[in-house]
Amino acid sequence: MGRASGPAHQLFRYRLQGGVTAVRGAETGGLGAMDRQREGSFSGAVCNGALERRSTVLVSEVHGQQILGVLRGFRERNLLFDFSILVRGETIPCHRCVLAACSDFFRAMFEVNMRERDDGSVTMSHLSPKAIRAFLDFAYSGETEITEDNVDMFFQLSSFLQVSILSKACSDFLIETLDLSNCLPLLAMAEGYGSARLQQQAMEFIVHNFHSLAKTSDFLEMSVSVLEKCLGADQLSVPDEEAVLRALLRWAEHDPEGRRRLLAGLLPLVRLHQLPLAVLEEASRAQGPLSGDRDCAKAVTDAIGNLREFAGFFLDARPSTTDCYIYVHKTEENGEIHHTFCYNIETDRWRELPQALVTDPPGSSLVGFGESLFVTGGCRGNCCRAVRLHIAEPFHDATDEAWCYCPVRDSLTQVPKMKKPRTMHTSVTALRRIYVIGGKTRGPRSIRSLLDVEYYDPLSRDWRSVSPLPRGIYYPEASACDSMIYTLGSEVEIADVFNPSLDCFFQYNAVADQWCQLVAEFGQFFHATLVKAVPVNDVLYLCDLSTYKVYSFCPETCVWKGEGSFECAGFNAGAIGISDKIYILGGDYSPDEITDEVQVYHSKRSEWEEVSPMPRALTEFHCQVMRFNRDRDPWRSDQ
Repeated sequence: MGRASGPAHQLFRYRLQGGVTAVRGAETGGLGAMDRQREGSFSGAVCNGALERRSTVLVSEVHGQQILGVLRGFRERNLLFDFSILVRGETIPCHRCVLAACSDFFRAMFEVNMRERDDGSVTMSHLSPKAIRAFLDFAYSGETEITEDNVDMFFQLSSFLQVSILSKACSDFLIETLDLSNCLPLLAMAEGYGSARLQQQAMEFIVHNFHSLAKTSDFLEMSVSVLEKCLGADQLSVPDEEAVLRALLRWAEHDPEGRRRLLAGLLPLVRLHQLPLAVLEEASRAQGPLSGDRDCAKAVTDAIGNLREFAGFFLDARPSTTDCYIYVHKTEENGEIHHTFCYNIETDRWRELPQALVTDPPGSSLVGFGESLFVTGGCRGNCCRAVRLHIAEPFHDATDEAWCYCPVRDSLTQVPKMKKPRTMHTSVTALRRIYVIGGKTRGPRSIRSLLDVEYYDPLSRDWRSVSPLPRGIYYPEASACDSMIYTLGSEVEIADVFNPSLDCFFQYNAVADQWCQLVAEFGQFFHATLVKAVPVNDVLYLCDLSTYKVYSFCPETCVWKGEGSFECAGFNAGAIGISDKIYILGGDYSPDEITDEVQVYHSKRSEWEEVSPMPRALTEFHCQVMRFNRDRDPWRSDQ
């Protein structure tokens, strides 16, 4: 570009957002406060005989608002209109570019060869002139006020005209107003207007407030599809399963002729086997909708039979109907002194339990299943209980015995024997089964670790072998995340190397019965015996007791992510994952320094806190999560 004859007339080239190029004279003044300028080289100056090239790039941060202001001015002065909206006898003029920029509906209309595009007008008889003007006010200004009086109008037109930002604002406004009196109408509105966000929030509100909602008259008008979703929800908020059954019967009796035929389809969603036996027996005897329908009567009869035979073995109790505990058990080296106590998650209180019937031979494994505890394997005789000493025993007289302890009845029952005697193994619950993994079988210390894996089904009372481990693992650690079982440890089995490196990491798909080896960096994990694997909302977490670090595992990328550090923890501590929390319990810092401390990691906010300590300092102990229906809870503090 050439230059004028004086510096006061020098011209600068500015590249605006959107690829627009403008030229102005330097005498017009400096850049506005809302504009930004980037300098490189610009043309026109001569330095040392060579032409120096210079340019300046301008990005105007107010350009969009300025353009919108100009278009708003055109509207106010009735200038340059090129489109009209016909609504109930009124003609409302506007600009195509504004409509297309704000509404996906109009953009599609103008991009596709539609009759309205060529006619220059569109008729919208289902919307009111007030609604169209409100939309145009927003389109030309980017501002509007949403109130209880106009939110329905805005929601309707934003849904039809596909104005996503306005639809989201309406959803957010209505979500803030959710209560028992409007949650069902708002759910219907969300479904009608296609608002997934409001639909999800309204459904969650209904599920979380179901017990209160079921007492209202609005509940009686709940659609069968919404009721079906509620009854099937694990997170349904009710004090007990009986409340679910009574709510269903109240709903059905509101319209006996129309709804009783639906009852047989809805009743299976009530977890009848979680009800007290007396309630089911009364329901089977009483005259009413349950006994009057053949399918319903059979469902109740089957539930009674299952409850009598398998009480406590059903894993589908809704969390709101249960009390949750951490169960801790340890037998001292002499085999005669036992320590057993439980921790109530909700009240943060420990309770020492009476001398339990639990038998836990050295090297045995303990796992929770429903309202019971299962103990598998271990060594007979006088094997040492301490892990280091047990490993070094010259001969392991491993047993194939398995036991079930029921705290509700305080009974210990022997169950069918495992297919393989084993000790120093691990066990987890997945797919309503108890999986027993690895360990060593009966024989001298030099015998290799087992590859065998088997599971026990408490309902069918039988053991079945499944696919073996890819390689033998020394003292395996395992954790179940839904149907995936993660198993890790070391191949090193030399007793002198008590803390071998963690070098094995396997994933077992319990549905497909298939193992695979995962390749993951374990540089941050030092010792196979000093890591604890726990599930947190079906995500695998590892707690490294030697470095006080916590990691989460992403199976898609096979990468470990550091989640933070806990203050301290003893070796051989217990670790439990409950909901979104990890509990680290006890352990030892040295043979003479054992701790009773309990720390909790909150995964959602990556924070640690200390809670009530255990009644006694312990190391190398069993710990499991236990849940009881409140009507069967043997550890309630009021008992």
